[in-house]
Amino acid sequence: MTGSGFSTRESDQITLAVPHGTASRRTLWGRDELLDELLAAVRDEGHKQDAGAVHVVQGLGGVGKTSVAVSVAHRLQRETDQVWWIGAQDASRFTGGLTALARQLGVPDEEIAVGRLADQLWRRLSALAEPWLLVVDNADDARLLDGPGRLALGTGLVRPHRSPRGLVLVTSRDGQPGTWGDHAVLHRLTPLGDGDGADVLLDLAGPTAGSREEAAELARRLGGLPLALNTVGRYLAAVGQRPARFRDAGETATFAEFRASLDDGGAFPHPGTATALAGIWRMSLDLLTERGHRCVRPLLEVLANFADAPVPLILADPAVLGEDEAFAGVSGAEIWAALQALAGLGLVDLAAANGVETVALHPLVRDAHRNPGWYTLNVRLLDKAAESDETGLPEDVERWPLWSALTPHAVHALTFEEGSDDDQVFPNIWTAAMLTARSLHAQGQLSQARKLLDELVPRLGGTLGETHSDTLTAHHNLAVVLHDQGHHDRARAIYEDILTTRRVTLGEHHPGTLTTHNNFASVLQDQGHHDQARAIYEDILTTQRDTLGEHHPSTLTTHHNLASVLDDQGQYDRARAIYEDILDIERDTLGEHHPSTLTTHLSLAVVLHHQGHHDRAAVEVAAVLSARRRVLGPEHPDTLSVQRWLDIISAARDKP
Repeated sequence: MTGSGFSTRESDQITLAVPHGTASRRTLWGRDELLDELLAAVRDEGHKQDAGAVHVVQGLGGVGKTSVAVSVAHRLQRETDQVWWIGAQDASRFTGGLTALARQLGVPDEEIAVGRLADQLWRRLSALAEPWLLVVDNADDARLLDGPGRLALGTGLVRPHRSPRGLVLVTSRDGQPGTWGDHAVLHRLTPLGDGDGADVLLDLAGPTAGSREEAAELARRLGGLPLALNTVGRYLAAVGQRPARFRDAGETATFAEFRASLDDGGAFPHPGTATALAGIWRMSLDLLTERGHRCVRPLLEVLANFADAPVPLILADPAVLGEDEAFAGVSGAEIWAALQALAGLGLVDLAAANGVETVALHPLVRDAHRNPGWYTLNVRLLDKAAESDETGLPEDVERWPLWSALTPHAVHALTFEEGSDDDQVFPNIWTAAMLTARSLHAQGQLSQARKLLDELVPRLGGTLGETHSDTLTAHHNLAVVLHDQGHHDRARAIYEDILTTRRVTLGEHHPGTLTTHNNFASVLQDQGHHDQARAIYEDILTTQRDTLGEHHPSTLTTHHNLASVLDDQGQYDRARAIYEDILDIERDTLGEHHPSTLTTHLSLAVVLHHQGHHDRAAVEVAAVLSARRRVLGPEHPDTLSVQRWLDIISAARDKP
């Protein structure tokens, strides 16, 4: 329909025409399924689910909501001229658009004047039998859609209808179901996958910018955000059209160069890209602040300082946040409401994996809001989380999912000092880093644990001194990892140095000294120095029995090591008797499936094998293997070690 014969009023100056953009001229990659679903609501395809509902395309700013609406509108314009577009960026534009549409549909001015605009407009829309589409674009502040009624109750200025072939399509960053009510259908628009993102970049920049694989890598770095993909693709196309001699220094012409620039911390080379994205997200945060979420901006900046990985919610501890002036007086309920509000506008995603609740940020949102001024607060959050009752001991199998979620952030925190003026940042990181290394070691991720400790040890030595207790502890833990990796010479040298220092600073019989001496003997044993290792174990065991008691875990560990070297020396009966005694104690005190109990159970089975009791040994090892698979997983090094023993024993049992 077209409007004619109206006087020159304000509403007559508002266009209801669909904007012409790239969506009308190019393929809208990755959105075919959603487009088909929306178009089906208008087309005559029999009984339609959700007929008359308000369809809301929701997502992060720049994710392509308006592009989807434009594409739907242009496709329907080939079938009907009843397609209207109303902007909802502000109240005057929105109500003016509704008024203009009402007049086009024949609503008398007197009905509009007495406040019956919405009722009359939706009555006429519901009566239309031919296909029609009404787009309400950029309705980020959904309160504008209430009018005198309530949007969520279906009585607002936008509401459900009864037309058999009509579609009401709203685009908004607000994805909270409570905003829209039960009559709305929410379509969460997520960033594009690597493949679709690569298609966008190649479509815009062309093959001269690089291969499809390089385009996919850049798309992943841009987080699949269509606004960024489009801007970057057009920038590369523009640069690529110029001969190389006319390019300025720093201009990137390929997918690989652009990705390297971002990874090096550079800004978007195209000046409009960062400005456009920052402007979009700034408006989102302004909107939430206006709604009373006073801490959304600092909260987003704190979250953005963590690693490019889902952030466990333990790192948004209200008690720790409240210690900072920016969060003074902010309650836990307000922090949670702010997180939900950020998720509602698509700036973050709230999810749970392996029982750990997390908040994830889009990569570009993180890049745009990272603020080194919060590093000290980030470190306090990490330190508190690492030593909390919730995380427990890093060796506790049940806590491994949480430690796994914390690990990338503890590792990333070691980079904080580079951008911080606070010389106290690193000293507050090392506890979380050491606990993280212990967790990685316990989970069998030896290479990752070693890499972390290799970085941590020299930094601790330079900060605290080589003989400081924390430096020695980290160095000791590194030796344990090296020993488990089979680097016996290096592990032995580290243990010898630490043992010398601890004998001087702590004394010969201090528990710390005895632990290092015990581990040193274990390396000697693995190097074949059985007599020397045995003598050390026996001396340590005597001291521990006198000072700690027969059933102390450290005493049991030494006793277990003594049995191990006796097994190596062929004294199977004595080794078996020790293992049986230890196993009874551990089953009573730790439980059948505790890692220490399972280790002793395996050692006993190996002695049985050495004694020639292959059938019984195979049964015992199979039981340990079943438990370790269940507790540690099939790929854990301890599980694989048991599997190797089962193969050895099974081969010996089958030999004539």
